[in-house]
Amino acid sequence: AVSDWLGCLFVGVEYSGKINQWDIQTGKMIATLEGHEGSISRLAISEQRGLLFSGSSDGTVGQWDVQTGQRTATLKGHEGEIFCLAISEQRGLLFSRERDGTVRQWDVQTGQWMATLKGHEGEI
Repeated sequence: AVSDWLGCLFVGVEYSGKINQWDIQTGKMIATLEGHEGSISRLAISEQRGLLFSGSSDGTVGQWDVQTGQRTATLKGHEGEIFCLAISEQRGLLFSRERDGTVRQWDVQTGQWMATLKGHEGEI
């Protein structure tokens, strides 16, 4: 995930469960975010709120404050690896999807689960 506003690039180190933060201007790594038990599968950033979200094979979504590098929440509810993350900045929503097609809707500000969306038969 890239943040032009913050001038940062975030890259998940797949098997370690870590996320490296790089300064785009200098090309230097400035932080490593740790907290997932599984590998990182997806990243999404909310520039308006200064939050980074990480999807993992451990079935959780991590919520991070990009200024401090602190994990501010762990969003739980999926049973399998997170395969997709999408943010609606205007509505303040995060959507996460796991392999079986289950999509969960979250409030970006509070990290609260709002809805489970189903409809696909099998993997997508």
